[in-house]
Amino acid sequence: SAAGAGGGGEEPRGGLSAHEASSLWEYWDDRGRVQGPFSAEKLLGWLKAGHIKASRMVRRSVLLSDPNEAAAAHAGGSFTPLRETEPFAAALAAPRALPAPPPVLPSLDRGGEVPMWLYVDATGAEQGPFTAAAMQRWRAAAMLPPETKVRHVSEAKEAARPIIGVPLLGGGGAAAADGG
Repeated sequence: SAAGAGGGGEEPRGGLSAHEASSLWEYWDDRGRVQGPFSAEKLLGWLKAGHIKASRMVRRSVLLSDPNEAAAAHAGGSFTPLRETEPFAAALAAPRALPAPPPVLPSLDRGGEVPMWLYVDATGAEQGPFTAAAMQRWRAAAMLPPETKVRHVSEAKEAARPIIGVPLLGGGGAAAADGG
């Protein structure tokens, strides 16, 4: 196996032996083009950082000085998913090989929209965040009066403005904000 071929005393790199880490690989990009060569260590680093997926199709690179020989060698080299290809499969099988996926933000309307809007209630307390769809429904049902102050989570508290001035949330547009 390639794992034992490097000799004694090699320091593993990201779950790969020094010999495996320096092996060269190519992959198919999203447009069907061959990219590379890249070291196994670099590909595994990209995978762990989330830049490529374990389903990315890879093959060992053949570096030959004669382009005709290289083309012939590559013609016989088939691509396989990175997760099924050694040395990547063994490195991925190691405990905590990949970071845990990030938590999924809750969606209050079950439509997949991320809650991003806040409103100021009658006591002056900020409520939320809520989805734009939820705020639109509440506005349409007159549960949020036109003068209710709202802001996007990316905005400063001072940027809160009457909901009637935010068309996305069921307001009448910027001109309508002057009336509040």
